[in-house]
Amino acid sequence: MKKLFIILLIVSSVSLIIFSEGLRSFDSSLNPLLLESIGKRNYFEIEVSPDIMVYQNAYKIADLLPILTATKFTINFNDLYTYLDGEPLSFITKDNVEGHLVVNIFDLGLGVVLNGDLKSDLTVPNDLIDLIANGNEIDTTNEGTMSLNLDTSFKAGAYASYNFDGMSVGLVYNLFLPIVYTEESNIEYEFSTDTDEGTTTAELNMNVDLYSPFDSDELENISFNSVTDKFLTDAGHSIDAGVTFGEIKNPVVGIAVKNITVKPAKVSYKIPYQETISIFGEDSSSSTPMEVESVNETYAYPMSVTGFFRIPVVLLDIIPYGEFYVDTQKIDWGVQAKTSLFNFIPLTVGIENYRDYWSTFLGFGIDSRIIESRTELSLTAKNLEKIFDLNGFTFKSSFAIGF
Repeated sequence: MKKLFIILLIVSSVSLIIFSEGLRSFDSSLNPLLLESIGKRNYFEIEVSPDIMVYQNAYKIADLLPILTATKFTINFNDLYTYLDGEPLSFITKDNVEGHLVVNIFDLGLGVVLNGDLKSDLTVPNDLIDLIANGNEIDTTNEGTMSLNLDTSFKAGAYASYNFDGMSVGLVYNLFLPIVYTEESNIEYEFSTDTDEGTTTAELNMNVDLYSPFDSDELENISFNSVTDKFLTDAGHSIDAGVTFGEIKNPVVGIAVKNITVKPAKVSYKIPYQETISIFGEDSSSSTPMEVESVNETYAYPMSVTGFFRIPVVLLDIIPYGEFYVDTQKIDWGVQAKTSLFNFIPLTVGIENYRDYWSTFLGFGIDSRIIESRTELSLTAKNLEKIFDLNGFTFKSSFAIGF
């Protein structure tokens, strides 16, 4: 009887300091209806969330930290070649900034949503790393290609939702515009030696085609006003629509269709860029002037179907979620557990396979009724078994204010 009393006392004490948490407006990428104040701010909310993902497979994070304060940095290509173990060298970043203002009037939700994306991807073939580390054969020529991809865009939308008894529906009507992006941009390299001439020559030939609604002069002097003007003339239109079933304190199921293209964005310019760099022989650099070309291209986000299921389990929430991309038939997924200490300190832990990467993450923050701040740190890797190699990380911070 005494043991039972102690157990009940412990459970009661824990239940007083740990509370169920659930999905919030910070998770609105899964379903636009999560912009609705599922939480403490039931009348209005202003929020901003930067999300930065960096991945490279050359160094562990612990090895990169001293570089931040170093005055000199040396790359040992022999160590780099050994560490890569036959894989190409990759440097990838996928960054996003989301913000919104939402107002709830009785069962009606209204608001605006802003979203900016930056994606870049540089891949260096392992043969080039091998060439630099171990050298080449005499009187031979080694050739290859590095790839470079870039995609930046901006999106603004108007949000509306309505709550029925046990069900909510909502949508965001978006205007979106690419800033600049590339298609199949390559950097060709050639490395050769000549014993008769006694020379060693390395040459890089960069050919990059940039696509944009802006010409080269407009890109160099881009401003808020110029982006606004292009939104009025060249922006694409799309719809995000979602529905949720269930009350907030019970299991909740959410389904959404994102990026339903009404009209793709107009891309009017192709901006070729070509530069050749020669080293070791007669060092030189030359760029070829290229005229901006008028094109008639289009740009749109990939359409997807998302779903989540919130399962309250005693003092926490288990939330599996996923996203199916219609064009590629690919599925991203994840599962997370959420809880809150003293109903004031939210905690999150989870794992996901999203955007071709595995991530294990831990989130924490402070949540009062008026102000909320959260930070989420994640280890990121292309293969789950290398998640603790510490080659990649994701940092997400969210700040909201409202009532």
